[in-house]
Amino acid sequence: MRLRILAVALMPLLLAVGLFAVYFTQRSVNEMEESLQRQGQDSANHLADAIAFDLFSNNLPPVKRLLDYERSLRHIEAAAVTDGSNWLLISGNARALPALTGRAPLPRWRQGALLHFTQSIHLPAPTESDPYLGPPAFVGPDHYLIVSLSRAPIDATRKQVGLAAAGTALITTLFALLLAWRLSGRLSRPLVAITNTVADLANGNLAERTPETSLGEIGLLARGVNRMAFALEENQRNLTLRIEEATAELRGQKQAAEAAVLAKSRFLASASHDLRQPLHALTLLVAALREQVTKGEAARLAQHIEASASAMESLLNALLDLSKLDAGVVEAHPACFSINRVFNQVAGQFQPVAEARGIRLRFAASSLWSKSDPVLVERMLANLVSNALRYTERGGVLVGARRVGKSGIRVEVRDSGKGIPHEFQAHIFEEYFQLENPERHRDKGLGLGLAIVARLANLIGSRVQVRSEPGKGSCFWFQLARCEAAPDQPETPAPTFSLPLENALVAFIDDDEAILAAMVEVFDHWNVALAAGEDAEQVRAELRALGRVPDLILCDYRLRDGHTGIEAVQLLRDAFGADIPAALLTGDTAPVTIRAIQASHLPVLHKPLKPAKLRAFLSHLLADSAARQSSAKQSSP
Repeated sequence: MRLRILAVALMPLLLAVGLFAVYFTQRSVNEMEESLQRQGQDSANHLADAIAFDLFSNNLPPVKRLLDYERSLRHIEAAAVTDGSNWLLISGNARALPALTGRAPLPRWRQGALLHFTQSIHLPAPTESDPYLGPPAFVGPDHYLIVSLSRAPIDATRKQVGLAAAGTALITTLFALLLAWRLSGRLSRPLVAITNTVADLANGNLAERTPETSLGEIGLLARGVNRMAFALEENQRNLTLRIEEATAELRGQKQAAEAAVLAKSRFLASASHDLRQPLHALTLLVAALREQVTKGEAARLAQHIEASASAMESLLNALLDLSKLDAGVVEAHPACFSINRVFNQVAGQFQPVAEARGIRLRFAASSLWSKSDPVLVERMLANLVSNALRYTERGGVLVGARRVGKSGIRVEVRDSGKGIPHEFQAHIFEEYFQLENPERHRDKGLGLGLAIVARLANLIGSRVQVRSEPGKGSCFWFQLARCEAAPDQPETPAPTFSLPLENALVAFIDDDEAILAAMVEVFDHWNVALAAGEDAEQVRAELRALGRVPDLILCDYRLRDGHTGIEAVQLLRDAFGADIPAALLTGDTAPVTIRAIQASHLPVLHKPLKPAKLRAFLSHLLADSAARQSSAKQSSP
């Protein structure tokens, strides 16, 4: 900055000094040249008058002496007399004289480094001559005196004056430089301090201040910068306080929200468990009742009870699916599968529902194959079709798939239902959000179907989207990756094992007395021996009293005094054999419970459970155990 100030201050001075130096040098040179011009002209005039008589009388020696004297006195290079064609008399350096042309020379002219001056010589008339003199030697008017002067004095003057002007300019410039340096220092130091302070303020150091040592405008600027810095620091302090307060408030709200979510999860898990326990017992008892009562009013009432239990089971299973997704235990297993196969499976599941409601349900045949998780895709499609059927009163539902881009598939579910208003389309994928169900009718679900679809789509790397117009229906779609069709492979039938469930001994543990009574009733109807109790020690004692090893172990996950079914299974396996097949039953949907069960690698059934599904599961479990034992015997030597 200081150098810039010096440059701004010195540039006008240097320009002025340069102009003055040129001016005075040129002026001195002009004066010298005028003086030389006068000298040459005066010498030519003076000599022409002085030598006229002697030249007329042919007295040349005095003329020569006069020319030599004048030339020496006035530093004349040469002086000569000519008639225009010949030199009559020369004094000095003849080479300094101009060349004659036979004509009258010019009065004054310049030739190189010489100046030439011409003066006519006026000779006296013969009548005016001395009678004692002889006749004149030079007669006629055409005689001239030429004086030649060198321009060296002009060049010497130019050099001297130039040197003097340069010296004066140098001294003046040095003095001005010293003065400007001192003044610029007094000016630049506060400006540099102000600049540094502003830079520090820009970098966030709001405590920086500039010294207020200057007066005038710079002092006003420094004080203004300090006031600005103080205001910025004060504003930052207030803003920091407000941010800290807002952060603390947000942190409190976040903690409250997390606590509310945790409380909600705990409540749902506890409510789900508490509801599933009696519902499980109710399901078992209703199934046993329907097998005994097949006609009359009692059979009709039993059918209604079973339908109500099934509806409640569906609602609780939706909560279970959501809990599994929240717990992160659901994983995608991509495989190349046929879209048409998934369509057929979903069609078989919902075609009866559509026919019962008088709605057309069509699946457009597709030859596309996708690389994704077929089970999760089927579940997503089933939820979307179920949602479409639920909100379509007339018309139909169309399911199809088409190519998108070079490697994509777009699966769409279109319906002719009421449509979704635009302001609600961003909320339909939220949990428990429902349209036109203020009475929370059970036939319209809990509002979890689309939330589950959105989470499943995210799990497989996709995204479910919707386009809908009120009164014109809705279209839900998601995209999948496309793959080449796999070659047809013949299906190999799964091996079957003829191991009836009858006469098997099942160890069953549950701390709910109603469920124990219901399970005893069901197992007695199946002719399956049951060693049941409220804890593992009680069942172990009963098995030892019977003197038998159980064929399988079935245990509730949550037991009394903080014990779990995993611990109970391990206790019975330690007592009777580690290879005994075992499974867990649970009505708990808490994420921590789901993760714990998954970590145990034990199969699990979720309450409420219909007897037919329980029997099929137990038969399958015994068949797998028998198959492993058979394979072990065949492989042993």
